[in-house]
Amino acid sequence: MEFKLPELGEGVHEGELIKWKVKPGDSVKYDQPLCEIMTDKATVEIPSAIQGKVLQMHAKEGDTVHVGQLMLSFEGSMAAAGAPAPAAAPAPSAPAVSAAPAAPAAVSAGAAEVSVATRVAAAPSTRRFARENGVELSQVEATGPHGRVMREDVERSLGGGAKAPSAARARTGIPAQQAEERVPFRGLRKKIAEKMRQSKDHAAHFTYVEEADATELVRLRNSAKEIGAAEGVKVTYLPFIMKAMVAALKKYPILNSSLDEEKNELVYKHYFNIGLSVQTDDGLTAPVVKDVQHKSVMELAKEIQDLVDRARNKKLTMEDLTGSTITLTNAGSIGGLFATPVINYPEVAILGFNKIFRKPVAVTRNKVETIEVRDWTYFSISLDHRVVDGAIGAEFMKLFIKYIENPALMVLEA
Repeated sequence: MEFKLPELGEGVHEGELIKWKVKPGDSVKYDQPLCEIMTDKATVEIPSAIQGKVLQMHAKEGDTVHVGQLMLSFEGSMAAAGAPAPAAAPAPSAPAVSAAPAAPAAVSAGAAEVSVATRVAAAPSTRRFARENGVELSQVEATGPHGRVMREDVERSLGGGAKAPSAARARTGIPAQQAEERVPFRGLRKKIAEKMRQSKDHAAHFTYVEEADATELVRLRNSAKEIGAAEGVKVTYLPFIMKAMVAALKKYPILNSSLDEEKNELVYKHYFNIGLSVQTDDGLTAPVVKDVQHKSVMELAKEIQDLVDRARNKKLTMEDLTGSTITLTNAGSIGGLFATPVINYPEVAILGFNKIFRKPVAVTRNKVETIEVRDWTYFSISLDHRVVDGAIGAEFMKLFIKYIENPALMVLEA
């Protein structure tokens, strides 16, 4: 019997084989996970439509595989009554501040495979390091707090059982006999690289930066934060920024478009789905907050909180990761004045939100100039110059900053 790669989703024809979950000689049951495939949209777990013994693998981890491609040879039988192969289900994987987010991200199944290794206390990065080096975590002597396996413990097991790190390893963080380390460049990191290269190869990037007096925004957010706390909702600045984006995009819809290069058509989107870059332990991902124009600040806050939590716990679905019309990237919690983010192609714009800080500013009231300490920030927007002229980008930012500095206008105009 042969098992071929089934459909992976609408418009998805190939993916990268991230991990085999079976090997030759294994007995496999219907619906048992066979492998994990990473596509441009998500990582999916491929279940078996065959029951029997695995005879041969026809692809190796790291290969790009196509729908319909032969994956495994079996000795066994197909699902009863010619039933179609089960649909690919989301699976846990190696999963996404401020540069452009990649479309791919890790998603989790309702029932993930449980192994001995998953019951060992260890950080995700340590698990990945052990997996890449063929080390079973349950066989590693743990030296961390509460029995936690540390990266150094895995390195020690690779280095022949040394009981203490050498001076060289203390300096480099890798075994003393190994001055360099090579790990496979695949999975989410590879997909991010491909997405960034695609964006740079196609879009003609330019970045425009503008400063903003965020004093009123800070005041409004602090009030909303108290209200949200009473409801168990964490209210950040992001819902207000999203609402300001929508208000400005309605006046400058070209920034909410995409370029269909095959048909030579500009596609204007009359809906506002904002991709939000989220940094996880394993890389950058961009879940989508949809129909922002129809949601209140508190509704957006709840949704953002949910998406961020699920992104960091690898529980996003493919639906969470598709359909964005423009992207918002936030490096404010990390720092930096501004960045030049990479466009989430085929979108034509990505807005960067940076740290808010206090500084003395000259303020004129009733023709009298005084110095006040105000909350200040910078916004940067990268645009595809093939589609958006510099003047249009500047006018958009001017209007966007107006809403940031006077958030009450958004309410009045809505």
